[in-house]
Amino acid sequence: MSAQEEMQLAHRSVFLIPKDAGPMTIAQEFATAKYALSKNQLKAWYLFIASMDEHHVPEQSTTYVFDAVRFADKLNINATKARGMIVAELFTKLSQNYIDLRSREDGSGEQNIYHANFISELSYNRKTHILEVSIPPRLNQYLFNLREGTYLSLDIEDILALDTIVSMRLFIYLRNLDRLNIHELSIDRLRKEMGLYPDSSYKEFKRRVITPSIKEIRYHTKYKNFFIDDDGGPGRKATTIVFGFTKQAIADTYFPNLAPALVKQLREKFSERILVLFSMACEEGFEPSYIKDNFDGIPEDRIVSNFHLVFDRITKDERMGKKKELDVYGRYFIAAVKQDWAGASHQTKTALKKGMARIENKQLEERMREVQEQEENQDRANFYLKHAKDYVAAMTLSDLLTFMKRNASQLDYLAGRKGFNREHACSRKKTYREYRLLTQVVLGKMMAGEIPTPKTNSLFE
Repeated sequence: MSAQEEMQLAHRSVFLIPKDAGPMTIAQEFATAKYALSKNQLKAWYLFIASMDEHHVPEQSTTYVFDAVRFADKLNINATKARGMIVAELFTKLSQNYIDLRSREDGSGEQNIYHANFISELSYNRKTHILEVSIPPRLNQYLFNLREGTYLSLDIEDILALDTIVSMRLFIYLRNLDRLNIHELSIDRLRKEMGLYPDSSYKEFKRRVITPSIKEIRYHTKYKNFFIDDDGGPGRKATTIVFGFTKQAIADTYFPNLAPALVKQLREKFSERILVLFSMACEEGFEPSYIKDNFDGIPEDRIVSNFHLVFDRITKDERMGKKKELDVYGRYFIAAVKQDWAGASHQTKTALKKGMARIENKQLEERMREVQEQEENQDRANFYLKHAKDYVAAMTLSDLLTFMKRNASQLDYLAGRKGFNREHACSRKKTYREYRLLTQVVLGKMMAGEIPTPKTNSLFE
């Protein structure tokens, strides 16, 4: 390889297209990383990550190039402002701010540390609005080629929809625990790992972080049934929280980028099958905001049959290599219903039947995706449970006594009023409840990465 080729390889450029919908993958360490960013800086950073090709393998010095105005569109920056410059300033701030990633402490309190600025180099051209950024080379390992069990997958639209830095931080932190099948933790751990308002009382932390974040997450994301409860009560100090994420009904997930008032109007006017249809059409240029009152009084069968005709036209155009711009098909959907193309061509009955089949297939796909997700979570839980049992069985008596001493408060809490019988635990008889409780604590620590499994689960190792 020539010196010139080596130079080109070392300074490879990758062009990014902003992606504000779909999954974003990032290292689990980001859930508890320490950083001080504004809401817009954090959104810009996550949009940057989400826009990267998941199969991209960066070289030692990769430059990422993108149109700052297109990023501004995805960040909903006011079109009357110097949007490209605003995005460039956001990334400039990222170059001045650092991220502090730390592994969990070992028995003596030692940690592995990675500390770097988010952006290592930046240039912006005001005429072309092209922004070029580089990230510290070692930061690549937290963004690419993540090994199984070390990454967190989020929907970028959920992150971009949230309004405050505390709601984004809490959402990311708890989504990571949810991925690990952990839904109960101490308040001390929550506050230590999040690092928000460390000197405030829990009452103040709850008022400033938990309560407003619950409202935001329920309002802006697909998790309308999200909850956080603590064990506090009259005369009883809260020490533990329990939380849960439940996705809202399929009909509520169709239009994450529309104004809430319009989404509410659509839900009130149309059935779930029509919302499914609209969501599919949105991918082909249809804009629900154009409907307003145009579809009032129109039978749903007419909407289904005419939308099917437009889908058919799109398929034919694609097959013939003559696909038009999305806004053209967007207008077709509106015109087809208003002018009843299916009725005019005497295809209503056939088009309705095929249109309903299309809707049912889409609903089935969504249900199958949810089932697959549940099965994957169960497979992960089974994997860790097996290794947790093996871990307990392999402990020497000395190891076991040390482990019980270090985790005494958690074991006693799980045991409740009956208490945790150390002698029963030392026997490791599976008929004793202490064996189950001991395995449960090991399982939780293993899924959280505090105890290694045969396959490495930490980017720091």
